[in-house]
Amino acid sequence: MKGMKMLKYSGLSLCSLVILLLCGGIVQAMDLPKVIDKANCSQYKNLLIPAMYRAVKGGDHVVTPGTINFKYKHSDSFLAESAKNKGKFDLTTEGDLIDKLTGEYPENVYGYPFPNIDLKDPKVAAKIMYNFDFQRYRFMASRDFVRFMLIDKTKEERFYQGFDQRIYMNGRPPGQEIKNPDKVLTYEFQRILEPMSSRGTNTMSHVYEDQRDDSNYAYIPAIRRIRQTTSSARSDPYMGSDSWLDGSYMWAGKNRTMKWKYLGEKTILVSFTSPNMLPTQQLPDGRMARVFPYTGTHIKFGYEDPNWKGASWAPLNITYVPRKVWIVEQMPKDPYYNWGLHINYIDQQTYTIWYKEVYEKSGDFRIWISSLVHYSEDTSGRNNTGDYDLQLYIDEKSRHASSVNQSAHPDSFIYMPASKLDPSYFSVNNFLLLSK
Repeated sequence: MKGMKMLKYSGLSLCSLVILLLCGGIVQAMDLPKVIDKANCSQYKNLLIPAMYRAVKGGDHVVTPGTINFKYKHSDSFLAESAKNKGKFDLTTEGDLIDKLTGEYPENVYGYPFPNIDLKDPKVAAKIMYNFDFQRYRFMASRDFVRFMLIDKTKEERFYQGFDQRIYMNGRPPGQEIKNPDKVLTYEFQRILEPMSSRGTNTMSHVYEDQRDDSNYAYIPAIRRIRQTTSSARSDPYMGSDSWLDGSYMWAGKNRTMKWKYLGEKTILVSFTSPNMLPTQQLPDGRMARVFPYTGTHIKFGYEDPNWKGASWAPLNITYVPRKVWIVEQMPKDPYYNWGLHINYIDQQTYTIWYKEVYEKSGDFRIWISSLVHYSEDTSGRNNTGDYDLQLYIDEKSRHASSVNQSAHPDSFIYMPASKLDPSYFSVNNFLLLSK
């Protein structure tokens, strides 16, 4: 594709290059302007992904570089355990993770399975993606209060909200392992509570470690029945929005279903919802309480500010900070998958996916997704790195957006032990019971 050629960049603009050299290879926000907008964005084009550059150049978005007062990182204990995994694991030709000693999917891996990334390795792209998966699996289980907002050119046109609950059966800290006879990788349950007209329109997935297709279920209130769906249905629009289930956390599908390719690396500006570290509480049972830098159900959008001249869906009051990323391409193997090429921008230090650009199967560009985050840490040193406050899906073709917002709730946690959320919650019987 013509659009792909621009992704294989190795250099920066002269202005940005001078900044890099002066700062020992790291862009400092103090060297950037207070605002990057359509008037000056051409000078900083190489610090923006192509979709973001188009949005800024067209006046939809404004980028406000700044500084953060914390290190966005994983905990020292997580990194120490990751180092112990060096040389233990490999990938099959189909893309499955295996223990080199047994040739089987490992029962539990805590930390990065591939702590030393070799860019010359032909499997490097897929290994980067497994590191992305397992840095998130350390959360064990999560329950999040989520608001889906569909935003047109002027306003929020409708919303859905409820709970997203999931268990990671692998990647769990020592002492927190769960018996897993069914070889499930993750359980997921999206439960819609509002508005009342959509209450009970729920979905559930069992994603398996091996080559088996995922088990996906949807409850349809209108017919009061459970419908089992195909694995490719995870690429269908969720509740009529611009998002889809495999887009959760930027990628929530099974790695073996994609072809992965490493494209290169660069430095880009990424989005933080707060420049400050937000301390949080560790409960006696081990759960981490959720905190967010904003009040209400979502961060402020452009349509909520009468003085804003950009796109209605543009997030406001964001701090953009330079980070080094790897660029990884994914292409679905399943001809029935709804999307074509994906381009991921993955943090080199934490394996967070900051942005994703998604093409239609025809090859035309369609949607870009951004992940906006803050940094929380509890007294034990655990943090929320790899989680998100907001995922914003922007459809360039239809001029429409959908936002997946997490917000504070008394029953919203990460690092949930099995005593608080276990696999029995994700049974078909419980799914039916909670859907009626």
